[in-house]
Amino acid sequence: MSDAVADEIGVLAAGGDPSVVGRALRDLGDRDCDVRVETVTTTSAGLERARSASIDCIVSDHRPPEWDGIEFLERVREAVPDVPVVLYTADGSERVASEAVSAGVAEYVPRARAAGTGDGAGDHAEAGHAADALAEAVRSAAERTEDPDGEPDTAERHADHARRLEPLISNLPGFVYRCRNEPEWPMEIVKGDSRSVTGYTTAELASDEVVWGEDVLHPDDAEEMWEEVQAAMDSGSEFEVTYRIRTKDGSVRWMWERGQLVTPEDDDEPVLEGFIFDITERKRYEEELERRNRELERFTSIVSHDLRNPLNVASGRVELAREEVESEHLDRAAAAHEHMASLIDDLLTLAQSGERITETEPVSLSTVVSRAWRNVATGGATVTVETDRVVDADPGRLVQLVENLARNAVEHGGDDVTVTVGEIGESGDGAAGSDGDARAGFYVEDDGPGIPEDVRDDVFEMGFSTEEDGTGFGIPIVAQIAEAHGWEADVASGTDGGARITVTGVEWV
Repeated sequence: MSDAVADEIGVLAAGGDPSVVGRALRDLGDRDCDVRVETVTTTSAGLERARSASIDCIVSDHRPPEWDGIEFLERVREAVPDVPVVLYTADGSERVASEAVSAGVAEYVPRARAAGTGDGAGDHAEAGHAADALAEAVRSAAERTEDPDGEPDTAERHADHARRLEPLISNLPGFVYRCRNEPEWPMEIVKGDSRSVTGYTTAELASDEVVWGEDVLHPDDAEEMWEEVQAAMDSGSEFEVTYRIRTKDGSVRWMWERGQLVTPEDDDEPVLEGFIFDITERKRYEEELERRNRELERFTSIVSHDLRNPLNVASGRVELAREEVESEHLDRAAAAHEHMASLIDDLLTLAQSGERITETEPVSLSTVVSRAWRNVATGGATVTVETDRVVDADPGRLVQLVENLARNAVEHGGDDVTVTVGEIGESGDGAAGSDGDARAGFYVEDDGPGIPEDVRDDVFEMGFSTEEDGTGFGIPIVAQIAEAHGWEADVASGTDGGARITVTGVEWV
C-alpha cells in the first residue's frame, strides 16, 4: 500500500459520472476499510493518476457508451499492470463478466443487487450487501500491491493465483472450468456456483462420475456445439456458444459459454478454459417476447385489413351520397368515418410503440423534430427547437413520439399554437434537481390551454381524452415509446400555461 498512511488505501474512482462509484466508496469507512478516494472522468486522466505511488487500487464504473469499463481496464493493464482494477458494474451480464476476467480484472462486483426489491427494508439490505462486497473487493485488490517476501516458486504462485481467483469467481453469475478438447468435454477443474446452474457440485463435474458431454450437454445440441468450438479453434479465436443442458433433476436449461484454447504451464497438452452461465430466464423472456410479437402481428393484420377495408368502402359510399344530396346525417357519418380512421391509425401505432427497441443510434433532436413536424398537419402552428443535443435512440420511433406530441398540441391548442422543444438538465432549462443524470432529457410544450392538473394522471390511460372527438391514444403512445427506450414521460404545466410533456432518463451522445 502507499507509504503515506500505512493503513489507508488509496483508491482511484474512474467513470463518466464519478459520483456513481464515489457514492459506493463513501461508506467504506464504516466497514473497516479506510480509503482515500480520488476521482477521474477521462481515460487519459485515469492512466496518469494510476501511475502514482499513492494509488493502491482502481474502482471503475461500467456504463457504456458513457463509460466503457472493459476498455478502460484493458488500457490500465497495458500501462500499469501492477495496479489492480475492480469493476463495479450495473450490468451483471455473463458477457461483461467474461470480458472483464479475460481483460485481467482483479475483482468483479455487480451492483445490480443494490437496486433493491421495491420495499425499503429490502433496498437497504441489498445496498448493504453490495457495499460489503465492494469493501472486501477493494481490500483484497489493494493487498496485491504489497511487495512479496522473496520470489515464490511455481506451486506457490499457482496456489496464490487460485486463492485470489476465489472471491472473483464467487461474484460471477455462473462458473469457470478447464476441460479437454474432446467430444465428451471431460472437466478437469470447475470453480464457482455450478450446483445452482446444473444441480451438480464442482467436485462431481470435475470427476469421472459426471461427464459433461454425455450426462449434462443436451444430445440435440452436442454436434452443433462441437462444430462451432472446433471452427473457432481452427481460426485461433475465442468461441461463444449457446446450448441446452439437462440438469441433475432432469430439467432443461439454457447455457451461454465463452472460452478459448490454452496451454497450461505444467502441461504440453492444450486444454479449453472458459465460463459457463445460465441464461434460461433470458431465453424464456425472448421466447415470450416472440410469442407476443406474433400475436401483435396478427392483431395489426386484423386492424389494418379487416377493419380498414370495410371502412374505406363505407366512406366511399357516403362521399358518393353527399355528391347527390345534401344531408346533415351524411356529414355526421363522414365525420364519424374520419374519427374511426384516426382510431385505427392510432391503434396500429400504439400496438407497435411498445415493442422492444434493440438497435439505437445517435440522432439529432432538432432533426427529429423537423421530420415529425413535416409529417403532421400543423396548419399555422409554429415550432421552435432550443437545443442542439444528440440522443441515443431509435430514429423512427422517436419521430413517432414527437409526431404525437405535435399533433396533440395542434388538436388542443389550435392552428396558431406555438410549440417549443428544449433540453432538461443542468445545462438546459434549469429544471434538473440534485439527481441531474436521472432527470436529463427534453420537453415539448405549447402555449395552448394546457392539461388540467386533476386529469394529468388520466391522460396516460388509453382512450382518455379531454376533447370529445379525440382518440385518447396520443399520450399513451408517447409513454410507451419512451418506456421502450428506458425513458419516462410525464405531464406538467408549460411556461405560458400550456401543456408540457417531459421525457427524462435519456442518454446524450
